[in-house]
Parts: sequence; structure tokens; C-alpha cells
Amino acid sequence: MEKLSKLLQEITMIEGACVAGIATTETLKGGPPSSDLTYVLPHAKSAICFAVALDQALIPPYLMKKNRLGFEKDFLRANAVASGIAVHLANYLGQKGYPSVPVAANLVYRSDVPGGVSGYIPDISHRYLAARSGVGHFGLSGNIITKDQGGAIILASTVTTARLIPTDPLPAEKNYCDECRLCMASCVSGYMDRDVKTSITLGGVEFSYSRRRHASRCDCVCSGYTGLHPSGKWSTWSPGRFGIPKDDDHIVPALERMIRAYSKWPLAPGGRYFFYTEDKLRMACGNCQLVCCPDKEERKIRYKMLTKSGVVVQTPEGYLEAVSPKEAEKRLAALPDGKRALYEDA
Repeated sequence: MEKLSKLLQEITMIEGACVAGIATTETLKGGPPSSDLTYVLPHAKSAICFAVALDQALIPPYLMKKNRLGFEKDFLRANAVASGIAVHLANYLGQKGYPSVPVAANLVYRSDVPGGVSGYIPDISHRYLAARSGVGHFGLSGNIITKDQGGAIILASTVTTARLIPTDPLPAEKNYCDECRLCMASCVSGYMDRDVKTSITLGGVEFSYSRRRHASRCDCVCSGYTGLHPSGKWSTWSPGRFGIPKDDDHIVPALERMIRAYSKWPLAPGGRYFFYTEDKLRMACGNCQLVCCPDKEERKIRYKMLTKSGVVVQTPEGYLEAVSPKEAEKRLAALPDGKRALYEDA
């Protein structure tokens, strides 16, 4: 099993991963429900978790609002590669006599929980596996960060009945996260609680990160329905300017209003389809993940790129364009009331 464990990690690297680790039912014991490997495979014993890096060169143009499509295509590529590696590992192990299940990188949620799939509870949390197996550390944001790629990674896993040899979590003192809070400052939605942390225990090892508020906060922004920062000085790649309620109890009705408005926007280039909507959604945010990098000075530079990038507006043809806050106001003021109401609260 030691030989097989090392071989599986090597396979992930050959196929495009940048780091890999192994978690087991023992090292995940005591964790939240989405750390339970038997949810996807009743007799599961282990899981290989790995990260695929995003192209670092495409991040600055994306943050500066100069090139959205290039990053979106790379994001889709990384997700497809990660999910594909998971399938290949499952097939490899299955043909060696170990029933195995690939766990897709994203967009697979449990239906047997309150709220169903709209509760956004993953079948298996790659983050938990990654932290416990040494793929990376938890950052304050709750994202997994690695020593070389920072938060610019996509995670996936393969769950197997093979009793593999677990890898150790990374030493806490090696975590570059110094709680600079630029992840929080980069988030328009207020998804991360500024004062309260979540703590979990996996196999006797404790991990903590900022408590996440209602998942629909992230949905409002990362799905591209709205994106204007409360300061009005910058935005995500979304032209939406709807306010996000401070109270989580009001988030879902607000999101529903945004979705109805979004469905009437002109179709913009790019985008992809999700199971919960017929409308194609475009990559619009991910800022907390992309601003976070190992070099603190680079983090500051990326945050400045974001906050100096302007405000995105949409042309009648559907194109997205970053302009100054003043120019954005001018363009909105020129729209008929019915059109303007599609982008901001009345």
C-alpha cells in the first residue's frame, strides 16, 4: 500500500496536478458530514486529494478588468482537468480491484439535506481533505492556500476502498496566512464573518477559518448578478449594482430579484451553464481566492489592481466594460427607467 499510495500521488502530478495528498477515514474522523467518505462510497477507506493550478499570468489582467475571458477559460480548463484526473484515478484503482469513485471539482451538492442542492453542501468537501492531507493550509477566507500557488487552485478528489497510507497535514507555522484580511476586503458580499471563526477537528487535528455567512451571499456576487462594492469605487466583472442585505434572513428574496433582472440582460460573451438556472453565467468574481498569494507585497499589489480597476457596465450589445464610477453613473442615468432597474435597486 505504501508503493500504491506514492504511485497515485505521482499519477496526479503526471496528469496536471501541482500537489497531492491522502486522507483516510481515520484521519478525517470527527469531522463535519462532508468529510465522510462513505457518503459517496459505502466501504471507502481513503481518498487522494489534489490541486490543479490556475494560470498565474492571467490573474492580473482579470483583476484589472482588462481580460475576463482569458481567465474564465483557464478556470474552466482547471476544473475539467481536476475532475478528469479524479476519473482517471478511479478507473486505475477500479481495474486494480479497488472500487473507487471520482469526486468532481465543483458543482455537486447533497440533495438529502435541508434545502436540497440549493443548500450548497458538497458530497465531499475537498477543502477538508486537502487540509488534513497536507495539500495546503486553510486561509482566513476558508479557501485552501498552497505555498507556491496561493489560493489560485482547483481541488478534486478520488475516494477508494484501498487502504492507502495517509499523508500528514502541513505544520501550522508554515501557513503564510497572516490574517491580512485582504480576502475579506476583496469580497463585495460580506460572505466571511469578520469577527467569528469556524473550528473543525479532523482526526484529532484542529483547523480554523472565518465563519461563512449565508451561501447565497456568495451566489449573488460570484454568479455575476451584482458586484458593486459598497464604496461605489470599484466592482467585480458584474454590471449589477444591487445592494446586498446586511441581514442573512433577507438574502434569498434579494437573490431571487437579482436573478429575474439578470435574465433580461443582453447576452455577454463567454459564460457556462449551471444546473440551477437556464441562463448562462459568467465568471465575475473569485477575488478572495485570487488576491491571496504567498508574497504579502504581491497581495497588496493585486488588491490595488482590483480596487483601482473601475466599475463594470454593460453595453446594449452585451459587452462588459470597466469605466470610472462617474462614467458609470452617467451611462446609467442615460438609460430608460425600465432598463436601469435591471441593474440597480429603484
